[in-house]
Amino acid sequence: MTAPAVASMLETELWLSFVSLLRSYAAAANLNLEEHAQIEHAETSAALIAGPARLELRFNPETSSVTWAKSAPAHPRITGSFAFLPEGTIAIGGKIQDLDHVAIELVAKATGLGKGTTR
Repeated sequence: MTAPAVASMLETELWLSFVSLLRSYAAAANLNLEEHAQIEHAETSAALIAGPARLELRFNPETSSVTWAKSAPAHPRITGSFAFLPEGTIAIGGKIQDLDHVAIELVAKATGLGKGTTR
């Protein structure tokens, strides 16, 4: 197997692991939500729906990057991006964070629980 093929497999596995973390932390958040958050997932996209709020993520396996956008009625749309790194971390907002912390912050941002400070 060639190096680019291995790298692509790694990035895809990181994406799938990240979506799994989103599911886990959304389930935990549901303990404190009247209307449960849900995760929709396709091959290179995912969405976290929490009441009227929707956080959409798009994964680009060629660049290892994810762009996200949160929309909610009566609130301005906010966007951001991050990139998976080969060692299994995420580069976001000029920092290196683990997958868990970014997933927690995105769930908080989508559900309104906690600060949700991910840029």
